[in-house]
Amino acid sequence: MGSGGKLDARFEQALAVHQAGDLQEAQKRYRQILRKHPRHAHALHLLGLIDFQCGRAEDAVRQIDRAIALSPGNPAFYSNRANALQHLGQWEAAVAGYDTALRLKPDFAEAVFNRASALQKLGRHREALVGFEYAARLAPRDADIRVGQAAALRALGRGEEALAALEQALLLNPASASAWCHRGNIQHDLGDTAAAEASYSRALAFQPGLALAHANRGHLHQENGEFSAAIADYRQALAASTAAAEFAYLRGAVLHARLSLCDWEGIDTEISELLQDLQRGVLCTAPFPLLTLTDDPALQSQLAGRWCAQRVRQRPQPEYAPPPALGERIRLGYFSADFHAHATAYLIAELFERHDRERFELIAFSYGPPVQDAMRTRLEAAFDQFLDVRELGDEAVAQRSRELGIDVAIDLKGYTRDQRMDIFAWGAAPIQVSYLGYPGTLACPHIDYLVADPVLIPAEQRAHYPEHIVFMPGSYQCNDSQRPIPRQAPARATLGLPEDALVFAAFNTLFKLTPEVFRAWMEILQAVPNSVLWLLEGHPDAMANLRREAGRAGLEPERLVFAPRVPLAEHLARHACADLFLDTFPCNAHTTASDALWAGLPVLTLAGQGFASRVAASLLHAVELPELVTHNLADYVQTAIALSRDPQRRAHLRAQLAAARASSSLFDAQGFARQLERAYTTMVDFRRRGVAQQDIHLEP
Repeated sequence: MGSGGKLDARFEQALAVHQAGDLQEAQKRYRQILRKHPRHAHALHLLGLIDFQCGRAEDAVRQIDRAIALSPGNPAFYSNRANALQHLGQWEAAVAGYDTALRLKPDFAEAVFNRASALQKLGRHREALVGFEYAARLAPRDADIRVGQAAALRALGRGEEALAALEQALLLNPASASAWCHRGNIQHDLGDTAAAEASYSRALAFQPGLALAHANRGHLHQENGEFSAAIADYRQALAASTAAAEFAYLRGAVLHARLSLCDWEGIDTEISELLQDLQRGVLCTAPFPLLTLTDDPALQSQLAGRWCAQRVRQRPQPEYAPPPALGERIRLGYFSADFHAHATAYLIAELFERHDRERFELIAFSYGPPVQDAMRTRLEAAFDQFLDVRELGDEAVAQRSRELGIDVAIDLKGYTRDQRMDIFAWGAAPIQVSYLGYPGTLACPHIDYLVADPVLIPAEQRAHYPEHIVFMPGSYQCNDSQRPIPRQAPARATLGLPEDALVFAAFNTLFKLTPEVFRAWMEILQAVPNSVLWLLEGHPDAMANLRREAGRAGLEPERLVFAPRVPLAEHLARHACADLFLDTFPCNAHTTASDALWAGLPVLTLAGQGFASRVAASLLHAVELPELVTHNLADYVQTAIALSRDPQRRAHLRAQLAAARASSSLFDAQGFARQLERAYTTMVDFRRRGVAQQDIHLEP
């Protein structure tokens, strides 16, 4: 055998070892070949492939580049280099690499499939779908291609077609965990949560430890209030070593679920460690859970920006219609999943009704469930057009908005459940605004304005909000003056309250409770012997945990009373049975605080530094009760105790709030609408005149 034959034999042996999965031995053999034959392109390429298989994607790119320099006509080299670039998140460069591979070999099914996957990551779902369909023609027996096709169809809002593609995938490979997991996602989208859970469980039966299936099943449990099950799934996803970075955000989800259970054992340490890791740049929570963990606006802004960069990709900016001429109506598009009985809808309904229809045209873009309740009926009547776009993909919704000539698009969701921030990345309108749904910065470059007020964002914190700020003259929060006005208080006995007790109410959702604030509440109850704490009912385990914590603080568990959830009118009426509302920190009461103030119940708040921890302060300034805003926990406790001992002061506060229903800017929906319209008009005027966007300060 000649030297060439011996080389070929050694290479074939190394390749066989590689294919058998012994990467270390294969790497050693490829290096032995290269010591004698340093220009062996295939050995260089396969060393790069081993780097990639071992998670060293940057090394893989460098190694394969050397192979390409020696053999520029091999399509596999470009394809595997592009795979490594995908792993590094360099999607555009990966697509270019696959393009080169396909110029050399147009029927290279693997490269077609991987190119479509990269396009999917870039949000170019229509192009991705074309690629997956072509790959399916080239490799009709490949189940993974059908899974990719389904993912693209789902992103385009074509859920039923996506399910059909997954059925094909499962016919080809009934044990495909990926297909079962994607099937669960689409069933979840379509509202079939039981089927979704079953699909995630099937995925895990075929591939135990599949992080994505655990994460998605965890989200499903969280939405259903099954917090212990959610925690178990999140922890399983976090334990998957290969997915540590991608799923690190689930640490925040675990804490959020634990807070929902008021499960505080060791939680202070966990929170401290998470905050330290965030400061080091680890993306270990989504933005919303952070609002309940810290009031640091700098950290919240940094996280929001990193989250946006990872999850909400920049898209090519489209062409927009010219701005309306002076005197023409401005078209406002309001985007939400919550156009039904929901906290946001309760606040904003009258704003829609009060908009000046001679100057503004209102179009709703609804992508939430088609709940047909009284609020939905009211909201549908408030708009010139009410569009149900839940079955359209993000790009298609943005395109529809542009076709309708929307001048200002208002996102009412932010980083909350059922958000669709990619609509705004695609460009729904030339001016895009964040309002009401998310209490903080989105730190996304495609959001131009954030509606706030000077109390929410004082001058010393302005730098932590990348958006241009609309500073409303009163509170940023709109309110519905058509809320039921409580006329008669129910008897305390019917609510499980002692007739002669001092009642502290805290009607926030239980995940906003923190050990520190609860300890403060226990201190208040200790100082006011004939008092009870009236909380909103939550998960049974959460209520049991709170009673146990009260016992640890030396209080009878019966001094905690839990109020069941009831219709809004009943809820507002029962506020009359309380004496003082105690706010949470670092995430304040928002709609809940407005409900209390409307019902005449004084709210005591602790204001922090960030937006979410200053909302109640904003509301109290608007009703001219700044004395109920405290700035440290000691003052909060002492003020609560002092008010509990001063019935005349409490009665005076109630009288002020009763008068505020008719006189305060907080409950003047028409006045609020005129002010917000001034902001919208100013935004459009800046665009019309070619003036750079800037903060908008509205005077009373």
